[in-house]
This record gives sequence, C-alpha cells and structure tokens, in this order.
Amino acid sequence: MAKYILSLGVDISSTDVDVDPDITEKISRELPLILPQGVKAAISNITGDDIVITSFTPEDLIEEVNRSVVNLLKKHARGFEDLDGVSKKPEEAKEGISYAVAKAGSPYGDSIVVSFDTYGGEDVVNEMALLVEDIGRRYGYDVGVSVSEGPREIPGVGYTGRETDDPVVVITFKELGDLPRLAGLIFGGLLSFDNLYFVRSGSPVEIVPPGVIYTMSAFLNGNVIDLYPGIVKKVKKIL
Repeated sequence: MAKYILSLGVDISSTDVDVDPDITEKISRELPLILPQGVKAAISNITGDDIVITSFTPEDLIEEVNRSVVNLLKKHARGFEDLDGVSKKPEEAKEGISYAVAKAGSPYGDSIVVSFDTYGGEDVVNEMALLVEDIGRRYGYDVGVSVSEGPREIPGVGYTGRETDDPVVVITFKELGDLPRLAGLIFGGLLSFDNLYFVRSGSPVEIVPPGVIYTMSAFLNGNVIDLYPGIVKKVKKIL
C-alpha cells in the first residue's frame, strides 16, 4: 500500500511572534499516543507562531491521522482563528489550516518540509511557496503544497479557505543523498525574494515587518532535523 507524507500547519499560539514551548512539549509527548500503529509523526517546523505536524502515513489511514492531529491541536491551542476557519462546507471555509501531502518516495518517508509565516507579506508568500514547489517538480520529486486557488479539502477534517496565508510545502525523495542538493536548491532559489528570512525552527520573530520568515526541516523516518544550522555552516564555509 502506498504511503504519504502529510503536513498540517496551524497558528495555535496566543501571540503573533512565537509558540509557547509548553504547547510543543505537550503535543510532542501526546502525539505518539493518539496515532494508529505504524504511523510516524513529529513536530517538523515551528515558524514564528505557526506549528507544523508531519506524519508518514499509509493511504488508508490518512483521514484518521488528520482527524487525530487536528483534535490534538485543538486540545492544546491557545488561539483558535485557524482551527475555527475549517468548515465541513467548502463555501463556508475561511483562513485556516495549511495542508500539504506528497507520496513517499522511500521506505522511510524521507522528505523536506518548508514552512512560512507572514508579517505583512501576505501578498508575496504564496509566490515563495510556489517557487519551492516548482523547484521540487522541476527536478522530478513528488511535491505537496498548501497553496490553493479555492477551498482546500483536508481529508477527514473539512475544508480550509483560499485565504490561508502561512503555506507549507512538502517534497519527498528516494535517496538520502538527494537531501543536500534539494535543500541547497531551495535555499538558493528563495534568496531571490526581498524581505524573506531563513530562520532556525522555533525562533521568535525578529524582523522588521512587512516580511516573511521560513524554516526548512528534514523528516527522516519520523525523525526531524532542522536544516538551518547545517545550511548556514555550509554557506559560511563557502564565503
């Protein structure tokens, strides 16, 4: 049976600049307890006030996993605007959860997850996410992106509106050796945007708005590596 990488991104914070570590600690502790056997999941990105949960899931469990993750997010949320934007009817969906899904390319679900958070950059952030999607597809990888022209269905949960403005992109790959190449291409491509800042996952917002921040993580067999430190070290070495 085919397996997929699912990423759900949502603002559940009480502020607009960071996520309370208490929230992430509780979610990380409870996440393995709510998922069906055989599913691997983790918090893959914390980007400003947005948290992304990524899972490696068999096709027949996608709806159950999405429901379980959203219910866990609701349990620990301190802000409900994104969660309340989801609707059972597409025409009633508002700004809500960012959802991206891609078919796994390896037996371990190896993938890169790129997550954005906006501070007055809503007019350009979708273009940034679509560039990451284009890079992945251009080099033959399977890609999922949350950007949508209309309401987007989250199987097992409902619909989220096109106004959703903190996109998530998932790119899966077969060989671990593809990871540095793909991460470098994404980093280099996003350098073309003004007022876009690459940050360490979990960092508070420390930019002068308007602007956008993004994080990039590797999701490898359910384990997460923040790619910021490695990419920064490599760039410094080149310079």
